[in-house]
Amino acid sequence: MKNHGEEKLCDLLIGEAVLALLHEKVGISRRALLSKLQFMLEAEEDEERVHAIKLAIQDVKGEIAKSESLKAGDRDQMANFEIGKFGNDDSTRH
Repeated sequence: MKNHGEEKLCDLLIGEAVLALLHEKVGISRRALLSKLQFMLEAEEDEERVHAIKLAIQDVKGEIAKSESLKAGDRDQMANFEIGKFGNDDSTRH
């Protein structure tokens, strides 16, 4: 679990990554943010910031996973809705 200082530094580093993406005129997405954080991690030498960047990367990966599972869940619900919509009465529909 993150303490308040780690959480603050993690948020600041995510902000730095977003600002860097904006400065580079790159589209802002979770995947672009993840890529920028990984680039920052490779260049960072300060151990506290390395730790915070790793936490930020975990947070972003978690958000990506949540987003992807929600999308998959929406597809499942949509498929179930469509199947249930017509019933299964063996009649022919034209």
